[in-house]
Amino acid sequence: MKIISSIKFEFTSAKEAEIFYKSFIPEFQDMPMKRSKWTISDPKVNSNEINFQIDSEDATAFRATINSLIQFANIVEKTINLTKV
Repeated sequence: MKIISSIKFEFTSAKEAEIFYKSFIPEFQDMPMKRSKWTISDPKVNSNEINFQIDSEDATAFRATINSLIQFANIVEKTINLTKV
């Protein structure tokens, strides 16, 4: 079973979207994923949002990819919030 999905992260500003994008790329560029492939949109296309396209071979691989994206997004969000103080 192949799963194809897209996920959109919306940010309060274009700057936050750019921070997320720049943080995400080096972290996941070499991430070993054999059963899932993903692409990320440049925030310059849609200023305050980032879109991911995920293609997974099975539900387990899809879930693992989603979990990785959400965990990293949570870390970046907390870091952004710390810098606002």
